[in-house]
Amino acid sequence: MECTRITAGCTTAFLITSDMLLKQSIVSATLTCLCSFVLLPSPSEAHHGVTGQFDLEQVLTVSGAVNRVRFVNPHAYVYFKVENEDGDEEQWRCELRSGSLLKRKGWTVDMFEPGTRITVFGSPDRRDPKTCYTETITFEDGRVIARYDTLDTSGNTVVGERDLVREDGAPNMAGNWSEPIKNAPNPWGPSPRSEGPPAGIIFGRDGLPQKIAAPKPVGWGQQAGSASRPPPYALTDLAREEADDFTPDQNPRFQCEPTNIIFDYAFDQMMNKIEQTGSAIVLTYGFMDMVRVIHLVGGFPDEIEPSVTGYSVGEWEGDTLVVHTKGFKPGFLLAIGGRATESVRHSDQMEITERFTMSKEGDVLTREYTIVDPLYLAEPYSHSNTSLFSTERFIPYECEELKDDGPQ
Repeated sequence: MECTRITAGCTTAFLITSDMLLKQSIVSATLTCLCSFVLLPSPSEAHHGVTGQFDLEQVLTVSGAVNRVRFVNPHAYVYFKVENEDGDEEQWRCELRSGSLLKRKGWTVDMFEPGTRITVFGSPDRRDPKTCYTETITFEDGRVIARYDTLDTSGNTVVGERDLVREDGAPNMAGNWSEPIKNAPNPWGPSPRSEGPPAGIIFGRDGLPQKIAAPKPVGWGQQAGSASRPPPYALTDLAREEADDFTPDQNPRFQCEPTNIIFDYAFDQMMNKIEQTGSAIVLTYGFMDMVRVIHLVGGFPDEIEPSVTGYSVGEWEGDTLVVHTKGFKPGFLLAIGGRATESVRHSDQMEITERFTMSKEGDVLTREYTIVDPLYLAEPYSHSNTSLFSTERFIPYECEELKDDGPQ
């Protein structure tokens, strides 16, 4: 288990490679540190309801098998065995809220039966390298339980009853967020034939396609979580010249690769997972397993390794999280394939601003965004989407493209 740290002046940052992010190494079985911190006391630590035992300006994940749990006060702990890189077992423990509060919130010791596999996301102890502060726990069945969640008798998060404000005063956005699945696989696609084939169709040989009338498109609702059709891009002359230069074979998603942080956020109504500390927010996309780290402490580094996700810096403006991202490698805003009949490129000069706001009830997350790219966009592009808090388990995408896989 290894963290690489670079120190320059008063700022310390840990290196995160684009490959690590894109392959979702944050939930691997070995300890991965995704850190960004300054060497001064942060507001999150000063106002956080924990002692100075933990360095909340660093984050980590660690996975293992539970061998003990103690629901005691003032802080409970879950203990688990972790296999290190040499194949040896190490004893870890991670701190929870007080035992009394956990019980009141529906947590039980039965959730942590010996042998239960868990992945803890949180922050390291300042002195003990095998102790951590828990932000979220991911169980083997895919359930993700955040520190402030209220649970029902089945161990699932109760919507609307989790703590909506963190101990540091920030809105608690941790959890799974999903585009609403209403009457279509895609908000602006056709209605699915969930009741089976239309009446009157007589099928011949198994697998023989028959042409029938296309299903009617889904209407546009204004209720929470509904989607609206994105407006068209205002393109530069260069973007229009290159629009037809690409083929569907160059579409990233047909190669099991992410497209960009805007398109993939709501594509195919996949569920996204947010993990939150006082110093960073980790956003795992349900589509293509793309992982972003939004740094809440410090600004942009002097040098940014270009990547699909770029480098994101966030700050709270009241209850709204404002995120600025740059450092992208050239790619597609829209790639030909599927319903797209042409491509829209973006350059390494693209910058994106996002504003995340959670409803007062804690069940709707709205993201407003603006894209600026002087090479390909004639004017800034703005739109928004909303997603709903979900207690359904987060399932990794694990893309495996089978379009070229013939019959065996």
